[in-house]
Amino acid sequence: MKSKKAYRKRNAYFTVEAALVLPVVIGVILFVVYIMLFQYDRCLLEQDIGAIALWGSLVETSDTAQLEQMAQERMAGLYREKYMAWRITQLEATLDRNRFCVEGAGQLAFPVPGWNFWNRDNVWESKADYGYSRISPVTFIRLCRRIREETGR
Repeated sequence: MKSKKAYRKRNAYFTVEAALVLPVVIGVILFVVYIMLFQYDRCLLEQDIGAIALWGSLVETSDTAQLEQMAQERMAGLYREKYMAWRITQLEATLDRNRFCVEGAGQLAFPVPGWNFWNRDNVWESKADYGYSRISPVTFIRLCRRIREETGR
């Protein structure tokens, strides 16, 4: 039979391995959770910008200044509390030659200073932009008829 001292000596390396491996595993899990937060907020930003751009291309106004004012009001009313860890840094809409464009950007502060190897600043950034052309219903019908004639249907 083995002595108690030999048994303790043999099982002591599990404690050392656990002390070294456990912090690394917890750090990796926290890093993955943080990346998931970043991706979630980035997807929300793209969804919001796409929805505003689509709305801006469909709303009926005769004046571009009125459209830009309505877009600013809509962006100001955007529910920003749904972003879990982001800060929205840019959100603007423009109408250029009958094309409605929306641009947005957000930042996520990295939790551990000095470990952010991708950026000198301690933030991760993401940008998104969408643009849709505004066409009148008459123009749309003409385009549909032209496509129908070209395809022979």
